[in-house]
Amino acid sequence: MSTRVDNIGFLPFEQGKHGSARRTLFVGLIILCLLLYVGGKVNIVRLGYQIEALEREKRELERANRSLRIEASSLSSPARIEELAVKRMGMVRPPKENIVVVKRKGSRGSSDAQTPDAR
Repeated sequence: MSTRVDNIGFLPFEQGKHGSARRTLFVGLIILCLLLYVGGKVNIVRLGYQIEALEREKRELERANRSLRIEASSLSSPARIEELAVKRMGMVRPPKENIVVVKRKGSRGSSDAQTPDAR
């Protein structure tokens, strides 16, 4: 029985009964490793695109959030509410003598809060 050694590149392969099966297995293993490597790189690129799209969406949502906050503050301004009350609902401002200011009991931080003895 003679065995023949072929040299493909730098790896010697034995020719014989099992020589072609070993070569096929070795080439299959190399192809599998290459496919796994390339698949990993493709997955990294795909994830990069997803991250970029999500960052773009986040910037757009932050911009919309800022604009909605500005709109909410302008809609809830006392001047606007008073204007709507007067024009749309026909309300009128009460005379100054009918306005009563009520102070809270024990308000924090106010030096002009009345104590029960001061009444």
